[in-house]
Formats: sequence, structure tokens, C-alpha cells
Amino acid sequence: MQRKTGIWRAGPSEMAKGDIQVNILIVDDDAGNTSALYAGLSSHGYRVIVAEDAGHALRIVENPKEPHPVDLVLTDLKMPDMNGLELIRAAKEVRPDLPCILMTAFGNDSIRRETLALDSCGYVEKPFSPDALLQSIEKLAVRNE
Repeated sequence: MQRKTGIWRAGPSEMAKGDIQVNILIVDDDAGNTSALYAGLSSHGYRVIVAEDAGHALRIVENPKEPHPVDLVLTDLKMPDMNGLELIRAAKEVRPDLPCILMTAFGNDSIRRETLALDSCGYVEKPFSPDALLQSIEKLAVRNE
């Protein structure tokens, strides 16, 4: 993989090479975070779908006619209406095998344990390096192929 710690560096991900196209749903109410994640993940060959809140994200996950079905959810913890952990639980009611990663700057051991106890879930604390996030995505995407 072509990456440089601390910054996104364009180059296809190992998971995004060839016929494999991983569709990642980013859920974050912070436009700056969403924009950076979109640019970084897209540059690594991932197809990125963006939802500005949990309700929008659930509609995308639940829609069987979605043109690019979600392969992995990447969600922030702190959001209005429904937090990221609640979103992950709701998404897993519809699609129990859906890999999810919770991102947070406000985490604690309890939230981390709760997240990791769910099947096919990862946890990253902000600020995180692109390497850490890409490794989590690839680990979960490979496990669920």
C-alpha cells in the first residue's frame, strides 16, 4: 500500500485493487472530517458514500435497491439525534454481518469495549493516522468477504 503516516497519499488500497470495490459509508456531522475522509479513502480506491446523520445512514443501509450496497460503515460517535454506537446497533439489526468502525475523540474504555464486543466492529480514536484507519478497514473488509 502506498501510504505515508499522518497524511493521505494517493494509491490504490490492497482491498480496492482488481475486481474488488469496497463501498464505505461515512457518517459524520462534521463536514471537515467527512471531506478529509472522503478524499483520503477515495484516493485509495474505495467507493465512498456520505451520510450527514444516522437517520440518513440507516436509510442507505436498509435500502436493498441502493446502487452501491454498503460494505462497511465508518461512523463518528458524537452526532445529533443518534450517536454512532446506537447507529451501529441499529444497522446490525438490519444487516448483522455489516462491518462497522466507530471513530471518536471522546472515547473511553467502556465505549471501546462495547464497540469491539459487537460482531465485525472496529474502533479508532481521533486523532488517528491514515495507516491506522486503513488497517482497520482492510481487516474488517477481508474478514467479511
